[in-house]
Amino acid sequence: MKKSLKIVFSLLLVLSMILAGCGGGETSSGGSSDGEATKITIYTVAGGDEYYNDLLIPMFEKETGGKYEIEYGRGTPQEIINKIKAQGKNGNIDLVITGLDGLPLGIEAGLWEQVVPTYEEELHVAQWNDIAKEYIEKFDGYGVPTVTGPGGPILVYNEDKVKNPPTTYAELKTWIEENPGKFTYPAVPSSGPARGFFLGLAQAMGEDINDPKSLDKTWTYLEEIGETIDNYPAKTSDSFNALYDGAVDIIPHFPLWFGNLQVQGTVPPNIKAVKLTDTTQIVDSQFLVMLKDLPEDRKKAALEFMEFATSKEAQAQGLSVGFSPANTEATADLLSPENKENYDKLAEVVLPEFKNGETIGLKEGDWSLFPSLEATTEHYKNWEEKIQAKK
Repeated sequence: MKKSLKIVFSLLLVLSMILAGCGGGETSSGGSSDGEATKITIYTVAGGDEYYNDLLIPMFEKETGGKYEIEYGRGTPQEIINKIKAQGKNGNIDLVITGLDGLPLGIEAGLWEQVVPTYEEELHVAQWNDIAKEYIEKFDGYGVPTVTGPGGPILVYNEDKVKNPPTTYAELKTWIEENPGKFTYPAVPSSGPARGFFLGLAQAMGEDINDPKSLDKTWTYLEEIGETIDNYPAKTSDSFNALYDGAVDIIPHFPLWFGNLQVQGTVPPNIKAVKLTDTTQIVDSQFLVMLKDLPEDRKKAALEFMEFATSKEAQAQGLSVGFSPANTEATADLLSPENKENYDKLAEVVLPEFKNGETIGLKEGDWSLFPSLEATTEHYKNWEEKIQAKK
């Protein structure tokens, strides 16, 4: 009997040692109890793979020593919003990178967590530029700005076909009338360049972008040029393809985005750009938004990523691919040697109107903020009803 008890005791002792060695104690902060990396699922509805997927995410995973693993996906704003709604509270999405399209749509649907002022210290709010702070106020702290740069309008054109590119909206309208079917722009609710084109037009018409009911001249202009447009591409990239393939000869674009594509060598040599001069640049921004009501462990992981993404060190690297940081302390001297080389190439090709000496970005006084949440939402609905519905 004693021998049996000794055997049982020995087995229990060995078992307890095995359990202790397998991590039977407390779970480490932010990590999983089995030692595997914690997954953070991020979707972009704003593009930006060259920054988020190629630079920011690898930096974060390296910085956190394998503690986290990012699952990265893409989609249009409406696709991802529908996906989140379909998944409900048991969904697997933690963060979304969105422009000024998905941000108001998600706020309206009650999908995003209000992160400012609750987490303003973690998210470096004190270091944000004035544009970022004003956007936070406009959108009630539901998104964290990651970029605040020139959002157009510029025109990108095929110089083989367009010998004297238009530089005003009036000149563009005349050109479209003379070249029917050779101009297009993407759907305004889902494309940054299209939004810059639309809001820049309203300014050029002398109308108030913060008052959707005042845009009579804007709608008339768009209705008239719409008579020559076969369809409005759902994605910005589709409009690029139409230009590169020769289906159209002019499209709207972002200045720094176009410059980065030139650096990457994806732009045919006959494609050039020109700035529209009868409006200011509309400041485009991209935001990180966190899903509402995440479980505490996932919320903690998502906030750690957001804290890193808004740091000056991380945001500075975006300069190399044409992303203007929201963090005022994210300067070119923080660029890694490899990214600094790309930044220097970008400075060589970007339109001169978007350079202050050797610094790339907006010039003082040549920018306007996006309208309020309510006005933005109404603009999207009006465009769909007045313009897109006619195709």
